[in-house]
Amino acid sequence: MAEKTLEEKIKKLTEEYAANPSELLWEKLQNTKLNLNIILSKKTDFILQQLRYKNFDYNNKSGKYLANQLKHSKENSFIAAISDNAGQTLNLPQDINNIFHDYYQNLYSSNLNPDPEDIKTFLNKLNLPQLTIDQKTTLDSPLTLQELQNALDSMSTGKAPGPDGFPAEFLKHFWSMLAPLFFRVVTEIKNKGHVGGHMNTANIKLLLKPDKNPILPSSYRPISLINTDLKIISKALTSRLEKVVQSIIHQDQTGFIKNRHSTDNVRRLFNVINMAQNSKKKTIILSLDAEKAFDRVNWSFLLTVLGKFGFGESFIQWISTLYNKPKASVTTNKITSQSFTLQRGTRQGCPLSPLLFAIFVEPLAAAVRQNSVIKGIHSSISEHKINLYADDILLYLEEPQSSLEEVFNLINSFSKLSDYSINWTKSSILPLTKNSWNPAHQNPQHPSTTNTIKYLGLNISPNLNELIKLNHDPMLDKVTEDLRRWNNLPISLLGRIASVKMIILPKINYLFSMIPLKPPKQWFQRLDSTTTKFYTRNKKPKISLSTLQKNKDEGGLEAPNFMHYYLANQILYLTEWLNPKEYYNTWLEIEQLDCKHIKLSDLPFITATLKHHNCFKNPLIASTLTAWWKALDITNGQLKTSILSPIWHNPDFKNKKTPLYLKTWEESGITHLQDLFENDKIRSYNNLTQAFDINKSNFLQYLQVTETIKKTTPLDLTTLQPPELAIYMKKISTKSKKLSKIYRALSNTNCNYLPIAKWEAELSITPSTDFWAEICCNTFKMTKNTNLQLIQYKVLHRSHITQQKMHKMGFSATDICSQCTQNTADSYLHALWLCSPVQHFWILITEKLSSILDYRIPLSPNLCLIGDLTMLQPPANQSQSILAALAIAKKTILLNWKDKKSLNINQWQNLLTEFISMEKMSALRKQKKITCFEERWTPFLIALNLNF
Repeated sequence: MAEKTLEEKIKKLTEEYAANPSELLWEKLQNTKLNLNIILSKKTDFILQQLRYKNFDYNNKSGKYLANQLKHSKENSFIAAISDNAGQTLNLPQDINNIFHDYYQNLYSSNLNPDPEDIKTFLNKLNLPQLTIDQKTTLDSPLTLQELQNALDSMSTGKAPGPDGFPAEFLKHFWSMLAPLFFRVVTEIKNKGHVGGHMNTANIKLLLKPDKNPILPSSYRPISLINTDLKIISKALTSRLEKVVQSIIHQDQTGFIKNRHSTDNVRRLFNVINMAQNSKKKTIILSLDAEKAFDRVNWSFLLTVLGKFGFGESFIQWISTLYNKPKASVTTNKITSQSFTLQRGTRQGCPLSPLLFAIFVEPLAAAVRQNSVIKGIHSSISEHKINLYADDILLYLEEPQSSLEEVFNLINSFSKLSDYSINWTKSSILPLTKNSWNPAHQNPQHPSTTNTIKYLGLNISPNLNELIKLNHDPMLDKVTEDLRRWNNLPISLLGRIASVKMIILPKINYLFSMIPLKPPKQWFQRLDSTTTKFYTRNKKPKISLSTLQKNKDEGGLEAPNFMHYYLANQILYLTEWLNPKEYYNTWLEIEQLDCKHIKLSDLPFITATLKHHNCFKNPLIASTLTAWWKALDITNGQLKTSILSPIWHNPDFKNKKTPLYLKTWEESGITHLQDLFENDKIRSYNNLTQAFDINKSNFLQYLQVTETIKKTTPLDLTTLQPPELAIYMKKISTKSKKLSKIYRALSNTNCNYLPIAKWEAELSITPSTDFWAEICCNTFKMTKNTNLQLIQYKVLHRSHITQQKMHKMGFSATDICSQCTQNTADSYLHALWLCSPVQHFWILITEKLSSILDYRIPLSPNLCLIGDLTMLQPPANQSQSILAALAIAKKTILLNWKDKKSLNINQWQNLLTEFISMEKMSALRKQKKITCFEERWTPFLIALNLNF
C-alpha cells in the first residue's frame, strides 16, 4: 500500500511541478522518489533472498521449480486472440473474455427438456444391475464429520483455490476451529436441498489442448476451480461412490474406476485386432468422438439413471443439490467475467464428475451390449462389442453394414434423451480385415474410413507390426527435440537426470505400458545416446551411462534404464496372469483361449518350449514371455523347470509326444511339481494317494508321471528351486506400485560401481561388504542440497581433471604437479590431499572443526575425502553436519583447482556460513525440521558466532 501511495504522490507532485516549478516542490519530489526507491530496493532484496532459498531447496530436483525451467515458452495461460461466432478475430483482453463468457454460457445452457416417461421407457428396456440394500443404505446415511475430515486430508496442497480464495491448506490449518461450524453448514445444505451464497460458484480457467488452433474457443479445456468447502462435500460423496461403482458399471468401462486401468482397454484392443485378423471375418472398429462429453450431461437424465441403478433418495438428493443452479465465471488474461448459471454438464475439477459421467454413459454401453442387431467380434466363448475409457469409446463390429446402422439409430435415440452428442465427422471407421468395409458404399453422414485411429493417445493400426513405427519413432523424435531445447539450461547433472525422470520417462513408460511389442535395439541405442548427450551437455561422459543408471547405494544416480522399464512394464502383465483382478479382464479371457489347456498363470514356469506352442502365435503373449525370459537373464536367473512348473499340458513333459494330463489327478488338487513333494522329498505312491485321495489302483499312472518328468529334470528339490525373480513376482502380484518394485528388482545388482580398487589401494583399506554402500548413501543424506551432493558424488567417482590425466590425454607435456614443490605426479589423491597447499588447508579445516565440535576430527583422507565416519563415531545428529562441512571444504578446493596456493580457511568459512543460513531457512519453511537443524548445527552457530 505504501508503494502505491508513494507512486500516486510522485505522479501528483510531477504534475504540480510541471505546472508551477519551484525548489520546494522539486525537493519534495526527489525525497518521495528516494523513499519509493528504498521500499523497492528492500522488496527486491527480499525477492532475491527468497529466490536463493528456493534455489537451495528445490534446484535440480523433480518438482514445480524444475518443471517451470523446462517449460516451453509457448506454454502459458495468456490468450493473445480469439475468434467470435462471426469468424472475426479479436485481441483486446476484455473482448476475449466476453467471447469465452458467451461461449461457455451457451455450452452449459440446455435446450433439451426430455420427457421423464421417455427416459424411463428407454431405461426400462435395459437390464441394468442394482445396488444391494446394504450399499444403498450406506450411501444414504448422513455424512459424518470424520468423512469430511478424511476428504480434506486427501486433498493435495499447492492447488489453485476456487473463487473464495481459500485453498485446502487454509482449511487444514484451521480445521479444529472450523470443523463444528462446517459440519452444521453441511447438515443445513442437506436439509434445505440448496447450496447458499457463492459456495456453489466456480471459476473456469482454460488450458489449450495439444495441437489445437489457439484462436478457437473450442480448442481450450475448461477446468473448474471449485471452492474448497464444496469440494470437501463432493470428495466425501465420491469416496462412498467409488466403493460401489464397480458393482454397477460393466468392466468394459475402465475410466476413473478403482482397480481398472486404461492398459486393460488397450491390451484388449490389440487382442481383438489379432483375433479378428485370424478369423478372416468382415470386422471393423468404430471410434466415436463425443462432442464436449462432460459438458453435455443432462441432469434430468442423470438423476433418473441413478434411480434406475438403485441409488436411494438421500444420495440422489445430494447430487441434485450440488447441481441446483450452480454458477460459473471465466477468467482469461487476469480478467474474470460475470457469473452465469449452468444448466447441464459435470464440471471438470469436481471430484464427483468422472464417476457421475461413467454412470451417465453406462446405459448407452448396456444398450449396445444388449442389442442383438449390433454384432460384436466373437471369440469361441464370448462377444466383444464396446470399450470405454470415460468418453473415449470404441465399438468392435462384425457385419458392419447392418451393425453400423443400428449403432447410429441407437446413439441418436440416446442423444435425444441425454444431450449426449457424437461428432460423426471426427469419428472414424478402421477396417480390420480386407474387404470388410467399402468406403464407396457408406452414407456421406457416416464417419470417414481410415488406416489408423487415435485412441488414448496412441496411433492404432490393424497391422500390429506397425505400432512401433506409428508411436515409438515419433516419440523418440519428440524426446530428442525436448532434450535439445533443454540442453543449454543452467541445470546440473542431478537436475538433468531429474528432468528426464520427470518429463521424458512418463511419456516413454506410457508407450511401454500400452504397447507390448519391443522396439528394435537401434531405438533403445538412440534413446540412450540422446539422453547421455543431454546429461553431459554434449561432452564426453566422465561417468558412464550404465553407472549413472545404478541405484544410489551402488554408486549411481538412478538415471532411468529404459530397457529395464520396458521389461518391467511387460512383466506387469505377467503379474496379471499370476493373479487376475477381482473382475475378470476380457483380455485375459482372450489370451487364455490362445493358450488352450495351459493356464496363463503357469506360462512363466514353462521353458522356451513354449515357442512352439499355439500361445506363442499371439504377439502379445509372445512379447510378455520374451520380456520375462530376458528379465531372468538380467537377474542371473535360469529359465528351467521348477517346483512351480505345471504338470499337466506342459510341453516340457511329454509321454509319446503328448503332454501329460490326468483329469482325476488334476481334480484331486495335483497340479504342480511342488504337489509331488513333502518335507523336501518326493512323495511315495501311498503318501500321494492318501494326501490327495486318489484311487490306489493307479500305481502305473504314478510311474508314468514321475518317469516322464525325470526324462526332463531330476525330481530333486535342490535342482527344482525357482529363480528368485519368479518367487518375487508371485509375492508382489497382489501388491500396489508393482512397476517400481519390478524395476528395482531388475536394476539391483548388489555391486558397487565406484572406482573402488583405486580408492582402496591409495587409502590402504580393505573394508567390509557394506562399507561402500554406506559411503554412497551418506552423499545424499548429509544435505538435501543437490549442488553439494553432486560435488561429493563426483569426488567419489574421481571425475575431476588432474595434471596427470591431462598428460595422459595429450593436453599437457608433463604430469608433475605445478602447484607445489614435491616434484610428484598430480594424481587424484595428490590433487585433493597430498599437494602442499591442499594439505595445509586440510590441517586448518580439521583443527577448526575440532575446535567447533569440542572433540578431535582426525586428519585423514578416509574421512575428509570419501566421508568414512567409522574412525570418528560422532553423535548421530552431527554426522551429517560434519560431512557437509567437509564437502564444502572440497568445494573450496575445486573453486581454487588451478590456483591452490590461494586456498584459505576464510573462503571455506564464508561458504559454510552461507550454507548454514540456507539450511536454517529451509528448516523454517518446513517447521517440523527446525529441531533437527538445531541438533546438527548449534555447535557451529555458537563457535562461528552466527545469528540469523
